[in-house]
Amino acid sequence: MVENRPLLTFTAHAVLILGVLAVAFPVYVTFVASTLTLEEIMSVPMPLLPGDQFLTNYTQVLTSGST
Repeated sequence: MVENRPLLTFTAHAVLILGVLAVAFPVYVTFVASTLTLEEIMSVPMPLLPGDQFLTNYTQVLTSGST
């Protein structure tokens, strides 16, 4: 028999959401850092919104050699 326990359901969902945020936040910060200049990355605090260097940075990474 399945019982309806709202507090247990809420707690389980809260724990799962916190777990997803704990995993997703570093991935988001890495993506944001890849769109910023080095000066913006080194500033404290680093901006948490994507920058305007997305195309420049990714073009440089994809077209440069491995040296």
